[in-house]
Amino acid sequence: MIEGKGICKSFGNRVILSDASFLIPEGQIVGLSGKSGIGKTTLARIMCGIISPDSGNIYRNGAALWVNNTYKRTEGLTIQMVSQHPFSSLDPRQKLISGFREIIHYHHFASYGKETDNLIENTAREVGLTMEILQQFPHQISGGEAQRTVIARCLLFKPELLILDEATSMLDVSTQANIIGLVKRIQTAQGRSILLISHADDLVKATCDRIYEIDHTKFRLLPSDSEEQKEI
Repeated sequence: MIEGKGICKSFGNRVILSDASFLIPEGQIVGLSGKSGIGKTTLARIMCGIISPDSGNIYRNGAALWVNNTYKRTEGLTIQMVSQHPFSSLDPRQKLISGFREIIHYHHFASYGKETDNLIENTAREVGLTMEILQQFPHQISGGEAQRTVIARCLLFKPELLILDEATSMLDVSTQANIIGLVKRIQTAQGRSILLISHADDLVKATCDRIYEIDHTKFRLLPSDSEEQKEI
């Protein structure tokens, strides 16, 4: 379970998040909607340890991830993020498969040789990629293939929470549906969670178990059909 409590963040005099609190239960898909530039990505970056909150904290199973303004990197690896621009996460100078090997060996996910190759092949297959595609350089693949590659690399960590930050907004509707569907199948089948960040309300409503909305720095949990709106 991932929980945010009282998250505040400002840049200069501009308040981005004000006392934002939320809950992402195990095995659920949680949506975060709101206009572009309103703080959704800022929150995701705080959750992943990229930037620190001014106050408040992120908790993993009750344990704070930010301590004395320092992120608990080891525990934080259980939260992975896929951004809107997948090519920015890929080294243009190396083949895709080399990026997989670097991650696997750095984090000791598998031993060198056949064990690494099997892990890459199995992970790639999960997201619909072939080993032939992984032999390409980033400039040789499509946007959908790049997005699948980045998702596959995140899945190597077996993340408790996978954040999709406008991750399908650059893709056509059919590819969006395929990618959301495959991530949902992989994550929820293993009791892991997804945070879907998008300004596409229809996509969020059709996909998520619960939905939060940011409106003027404030969070609120949108109601189900039988609930009243609840301020968070």
